[in-house]
Amino acid sequence: MAINIYQDKIFALQTKNNSYLLKKDENGLLSHVYWGKRIDCIADFDETTQRSENSYHLHVDQTMEEYAPFGGMRYKETALKLEFCDGTKDFRYRLTGYEADENRLELILEDVFYPCRVRLIYQVYEAEDIIRRHTVVENFGTEDIVLEKCASAQFGLAGCDYRSIQFNGTWAKEFFRQEDSVRGGKKVYESMRGSTAHVANPCFILHREADEEKGEVYFGLLAYSGNFKVTVEATPYDWTNVVIGINDTDFSWVLKPGESLETPAVYAGYSAEGFTGMSQRLHRIQHRYLMPKKLADQPLKVLYNSWYATYFDVRCEEQKKLAEKAASIGVELFVVDDGWFLGRKDDTRALGDWTPDPDKFPNGLNELIDHVKSLGMEFGLWIEPEMVNENSRLYREHPDWIYRFPNRSVLKGRNQYVLDLTKEEVVSWMIGMLDKLLSDHDIRYLKWDMNRAIGENGVYGKHSAEHKMMWHTHMLNFYRVVKTLRERHPDVEIEACASGGGRADLGAMTYFDEYWTSDNTDPLDRLSIQESYSLLYPAKYMRAWVTDSPEERKVSLRFALHAAMCGSLGIGCNLNALRREELELLKEQITVYKKIRMTVQFGELYRLKSFETDGIQAVEYLRGAEGVVFAFLPAGRYGKNPYCVKLRGLRADGTYRVNCQGRVLEKSGAYLMEVGIKIQLHGDYDSCMIQINNMV
Repeated sequence: MAINIYQDKIFALQTKNNSYLLKKDENGLLSHVYWGKRIDCIADFDETTQRSENSYHLHVDQTMEEYAPFGGMRYKETALKLEFCDGTKDFRYRLTGYEADENRLELILEDVFYPCRVRLIYQVYEAEDIIRRHTVVENFGTEDIVLEKCASAQFGLAGCDYRSIQFNGTWAKEFFRQEDSVRGGKKVYESMRGSTAHVANPCFILHREADEEKGEVYFGLLAYSGNFKVTVEATPYDWTNVVIGINDTDFSWVLKPGESLETPAVYAGYSAEGFTGMSQRLHRIQHRYLMPKKLADQPLKVLYNSWYATYFDVRCEEQKKLAEKAASIGVELFVVDDGWFLGRKDDTRALGDWTPDPDKFPNGLNELIDHVKSLGMEFGLWIEPEMVNENSRLYREHPDWIYRFPNRSVLKGRNQYVLDLTKEEVVSWMIGMLDKLLSDHDIRYLKWDMNRAIGENGVYGKHSAEHKMMWHTHMLNFYRVVKTLRERHPDVEIEACASGGGRADLGAMTYFDEYWTSDNTDPLDRLSIQESYSLLYPAKYMRAWVTDSPEERKVSLRFALHAAMCGSLGIGCNLNALRREELELLKEQITVYKKIRMTVQFGELYRLKSFETDGIQAVEYLRGAEGVVFAFLPAGRYGKNPYCVKLRGLRADGTYRVNCQGRVLEKSGAYLMEVGIKIQLHGDYDSCMIQINNMV
């Protein structure tokens, strides 16, 4: 049993290796008492907590509450803030009941006077060592209740000596890892841009001197693609408070009588095996329970994207020639990027007019699609359906369909406006437009982009409280559009993109089949981005392209290929400009990738070496009896060579065949993990791939 309850007051959530314990304390509050390695004797926690308190430091503020409401002399970061019809702003609760089965627990917190209850809902994934949490707030009275803050979850960790990891990135610098001590006060990580965005990720990672292989790590990921907020607070009472959920900035939600609000879920866990233990738990839960089932167990195809070859100058005949070259090197999915639709000549016009341009496709888009299919490939398109250009037919017909304030000029980002998804007519139009596009054409892939943040948050005809419902309503309707599209066209693969990695989160994973990790395709930059990204998300959801080397950094094509082969491989080079030997190398490595992609996309990942500490990067993927390692040297220094890479995850008593740089070795798992493999990497931008097979 994953749920164990002792005397109706101690609640234990047990996974394979860990325990998460809650307790109804002597004051009727629900407190958090333990999170860590598994403890089976939960009766040991049946003890009275002694506290020293005074009028400035009451027990209610000192307690590690599981879901603390604002008010009642609480001064820590709280999870819930609301206002009742008479202006009362605090929620004074008692734990009034619970429901439990084998893997699910629901705890009911009810206000002592007002008709309002909070349901804390837990789902335990025993094998994965993960707990899923979310919250439902219910109004069972006759008057409105206004929620001003409603977090998904709150966590309490014993002690204040943690280090916090986040990803304080920008466009082209996604997943830039930052690490800070949490010893006093608060750290806030958030987005207020209408999407996950690049400046943080909706997660927390807290550890005590952990590394890849050892040390305690606490973590949680929010399944939400909109404005989020994560607060990590070192309290004065020797415990660390974590609150995660929808951002409360400019947020409110009106609960009318009989209504409820369900928050996004948080997937949380504890690892005593360092960051590798954290990553592998997260990757497993994502693959088994979050990825859309249709493609969850299928490897992503090798794609070619025509953007760098043609930019906006899309022409049917040129695209057909590109498709022939792509097919000749082994590409399986041919994608036409921006520039295919009516009137699109640059980024100042035509967003919103999602019909094929007859000047570019005189015989319709199906002529190109049929040609691509005749070459043995599937066909895909780039779209950006949430946006509109001022210079477009859609905007001229519906200027009221965008977010705007009545007495302000509309802000532009990348020459475009954001469609108002709080309007039902906009949602209906978007679903209908995309449904028609996919019904009229045999399109098997969409690259769904979002290239600007929401600047105006004005919704006509709404008073203040309803106006602030806009952010979450927008996100719910965005999900509804994608969900409806998937139901009507289940065979279409959809990639989540937002100017690169601005929509990489578990909320998007539920509806999309992969992420576009970054617009930055420089191999050296991507390797750093990919290393940090892998802490949270798996290689299957990491689209990685090979593109032409920038002038400022001449990287070998083989190095770029190896970097992209660490994820789900895509080709973005201008095939028209490549030499014959470069096309042959692409073909050769695509063939290799197809043989190893099941291991890369579905294997357990180990980060063996990092540029920051080791001068080289090495990453290992292990799936059953097969493994593959990629190693990268950005620049040779001080004449060092060879480099030694120790493998991980092998059976110590197993025997392995290792194919490394033209050598075939047979070594024990113990030798490969404790002694390692010597590899030769020379000069600037050198790389190699090592293949491993378990013989016994």
